[in-house]
Amino acid sequence: MTTLRALGFNGIADTKIFSADEVRLDTLEAWAPMLEPYYLPCKAKRYFSTLDSRRIITLLRHMLPAHGFKLQTYERQHQGKKRTVYQIHPATPRLLAEGEEIRVLFL
Repeated sequence: MTTLRALGFNGIADTKIFSADEVRLDTLEAWAPMLEPYYLPCKAKRYFSTLDSRRIITLLRHMLPAHGFKLQTYERQHQGKKRTVYQIHPATPRLLAEGEEIRVLFL
């Protein structure tokens, strides 16, 4: 995804932990207009009027599930201050209980 590369990631499978402050905002003009048509006009007005790092995190939360990934949120202590950090994870399917079978029907 070119959007993720523009934000400073290596790709969709990049699992580095990052904060909202570490997201590159200098490339917004290149990729933000490509996403805006996918939003309802009222939501586009809300998310794309003033793009900051928090809104970029929200856009990532919206984009990633369509590609089978999710954005996990963690709270960490760093030098006595609480920080929110994020990490991209694959959206894992439900685990089967022991002895549970998978049945596939072809009609």
